[in-house]
Amino acid sequence: MDFTIKRDVFLEGVQKTLGIVDKKTTLPILNNILIEADENRVRIVATDREISLIARYDAYVADSGKITLSAKKLYEMIREIQGEEVHFETDERQIVTLTCQKAVYRIMGISAEEYPSIVAEENVPLFPMSGNMIREMIRKVFFAMSTDELRRNLNGIFLQTERKPEGYTVRMVATDGHRLSTAYKNIDTTEFLDIPVGIILPRKGVGEIRKVVEDDPDHVSIGLMGQMFIVQTENVLLKVSLINAEYPDYKRVIPTEKGTVLFLPKDGFLHALKRMWVVVSAEEFRTVLLTISDNRMILQSQNADVGEAKEDIDVAYTGDPLEVGYNADYLIDAIEVIDEETIAFELGAGRKPGIIRSASHEEYLCVVMPLMI
Repeated sequence: MDFTIKRDVFLEGVQKTLGIVDKKTTLPILNNILIEADENRVRIVATDREISLIARYDAYVADSGKITLSAKKLYEMIREIQGEEVHFETDERQIVTLTCQKAVYRIMGISAEEYPSIVAEENVPLFPMSGNMIREMIRKVFFAMSTDELRRNLNGIFLQTERKPEGYTVRMVATDGHRLSTAYKNIDTTEFLDIPVGIILPRKGVGEIRKVVEDDPDHVSIGLMGQMFIVQTENVLLKVSLINAEYPDYKRVIPTEKGTVLFLPKDGFLHALKRMWVVVSAEEFRTVLLTISDNRMILQSQNADVGEAKEDIDVAYTGDPLEVGYNADYLIDAIEVIDEETIAFELGAGRKPGIIRSASHEEYLCVVMPLMI
């Protein structure tokens, strides 16, 4: 195999694989990526058997072939060399020589015959969707995913589409049992990916989807083939195995009875919460106590080993006094992803959950369960 490729392009292609290659695998070949050269195109493939990435880039191919190399070492080599083009050549002993200007690396490869077969599905219906829209929805729910491996159905994002007369609604949901975040977008199209019952995208797969759509937001299409979710951009095809489990009915978690709604400046409330967090950051529940009465909210936090913090915020409220405790991390996470200057904070009576959302629209909301105080 013998080809020449632009260094920046090659570096970008190998970098995309680093989050996929399985560093803890019992199958060493999965630490490698497959590199194929043919017809003036270089194909870079990575898989951990659950997620697969296929990237194609233009190159000058003098001799076709394929080989596998350590993804990490290849990336480090390309990153450190300087120059516009990299010359890649293999010999009969599976030794790869990388040359760029006066720098020369030699690295031992492994035969491509040992690499799992990864097929780029050609006949799967794909539907265009804004990469920025996908990225924004993921950003607004990602933090609420569970990290408890025993609750496998919560270790990902629930994706659902709903057909409506004016188009489709695409919704993402994530929950860890203590909070639930959901975001939706309306798409003006008559044909789109139809998944009314929803699918669960695993945490690692969601991370890779986010990277792919961030790199090329203008050329994104999505599709579904059996238990495989597919994202395609101009140069990259990503295949993510779904979590085969039932997602809880998230609609039952969202309160239907309206509570007390406070409109708060995002930055002012957020920084006040962070000042409370400093005191309780070492505690398990990181409790911040909110007391609302007579047009003001008092935030309090205390830790026997550190001390206490207290702060007042002006609010428009004249009802009966309310006192409720929340995990400061959960409130901070929910507020940080809102892009507007004003948030709506809806507090339920007693043990009912609170709701944080934008003050001007309802495309995003986060339900947060209160703590015992």
